[in-house]
Amino acid sequence: MSYKEFTKDLQGDTLPNIMILWGKETFLSDWAARAVEDRYATEVSRQFDVLEFDGNEADFYRIEEACETLPLFSERKVIVVEDPPSLGGRSAAPGEDSLTAYMKDPSPTTCLVLVCGEKIDKRKAMYKTAVKTGKIYEFTPLAPPDLKKWIRKRIRSHKKQIPDRELQQMIDQSGYYDRDSDYSLYHFENDISKVVLHSETDTITAEDVRISMSGNADTNVFALIDHLGKGNKKAAFDMLTDMFLYGENEYRILALLSGQFEKILGTKQLLAEGKNRKQIAQILGARDFQVDRFLNAGRKYSEEELKKILEKIYSSDKKIKSGDMDSRIALELLIGEL
Repeated sequence: MSYKEFTKDLQGDTLPNIMILWGKETFLSDWAARAVEDRYATEVSRQFDVLEFDGNEADFYRIEEACETLPLFSERKVIVVEDPPSLGGRSAAPGEDSLTAYMKDPSPTTCLVLVCGEKIDKRKAMYKTAVKTGKIYEFTPLAPPDLKKWIRKRIRSHKKQIPDRELQQMIDQSGYYDRDSDYSLYHFENDISKVVLHSETDTITAEDVRISMSGNADTNVFALIDHLGKGNKKAAFDMLTDMFLYGENEYRILALLSGQFEKILGTKQLLAEGKNRKQIAQILGARDFQVDRFLNAGRKYSEEELKKILEKIYSSDKKIKSGDMDSRIALELLIGEL
């Protein structure tokens, strides 16, 4: 079951009594749990008929007891359990077996919502029981049409609008669909707020997006490379500082630098072999707009220059891993040399 299936069940009032919410897009799992609460509880009844538990600390016997208690002022009581240990692949907490037994014949006046993370252990009895008596909703990254609607809705809530071109620019700059991207809807929500705050008109501009979007680490590293290619070391160091402030560590930044320059070199070599953009994308496992980035960056360097840059990156990596140099100092010196 997906985001669309959950939305359909929510709007059609066909939500099951037992549901598991999980998947890479944890923003949607958390949103879905709140949506169930809002569907069955009012502001007044919430304090009586909605109970939330931390699965790592909760008494599961108490959770089972709460599930079996009738709602006081609502159509259904809503019990939300965040991160049940067994579903996360850890040892079951005392009482989880008892709650699993309850799930086989749940109360018709209770919604038990189990909110998990990005991964789930499908071998567990709790999961298998939920499959039989309820529904499993897996929340993966939104498809492009749904993501665009989601972004527009949030921008409209700030009484602003965004043209199609700038909307696509936001998506591309975010890196949301990049392979191995860690950029989520939580990041998007934060970046939308920054874009809106930067905007001085009713319409979001390309400049608003360019300046305000943080993007993911991969996108930021490429922006750093772009600054280096233009000879703007100050901007490159500013970008590096921003990445440190966002919590990126030196090892990951160095690995991303290495990966990006390897792909820039690979793109340049494949182009020289007569490969077209689509073929290059397939060989490198990259998206079309990423290949465009590699092509543009490759024009600023010769093949020999790119090889020397990679040698410097590998040398810095070796110095850090051998303990010969502090990781942050090594990275800053590297940026100064490139």
